[in-house]
Amino acid sequence: MKALIVFCHPREESFSHALLERITKTLVAKGYQVNVRDLYKMDFQPILTGPEMIHIEDDVFVRENKEFPADVQAEMQYMLESDLYLYIFPSWWNGMPAMMKGYFDRVFQHGFAYSFDDETVADRFAGKRALFFTPTGQPQQIDGKENPLTAPIRTLTSGWLFNGNDVEVIDHVFYGSVPYLTTEELERYLQDAEKRIMEL
Repeated sequence: MKALIVFCHPREESFSHALLERITKTLVAKGYQVNVRDLYKMDFQPILTGPEMIHIEDDVFVRENKEFPADVQAEMQYMLESDLYLYIFPSWWNGMPAMMKGYFDRVFQHGFAYSFDDETVADRFAGKRALFFTPTGQPQQIDGKENPLTAPIRTLTSGWLFNGNDVEVIDHVFYGSVPYLTTEELERYLQDAEKRIMEL
């Protein structure tokens, strides 16, 4: 089994990075072959250019570039070869970091991750699964109920990504109040992530 982790945070001292390390270690212990795509370390180019994107001409979807750029093709290949996708990124301004959004803009392209005119595109993702982890400074419980911001953030960051193919989204886990917690409290989050991976 192959797992692809797409990670987005600039600081190795961050809780997000600790989460990456714990999840990677647990996947390896379960026997997964793990590929980590650390977008900041890769200096991933997040800007979708005009020649890369689709547009409509004479009622047909077209793209100026006949092929995807080499860096995008590499990420697409990792996806095709993997059985499990994990996305680890913090919530900044109630959304994903710009580099993470740029990754999705460039990699989840028409003709690859979805298609308006080729139903077979979805078939290449059959049987694949995805799991999201998002640390955030916001509390996840307010007066005993889920933070009302969590549901729309989940919808905008993970709920829409796989609408065009057959990837099963297992969950999108939010770990709240991260900057305000003790090391012991953060460890409980890490243990929760480890448990979720072990139970896959």
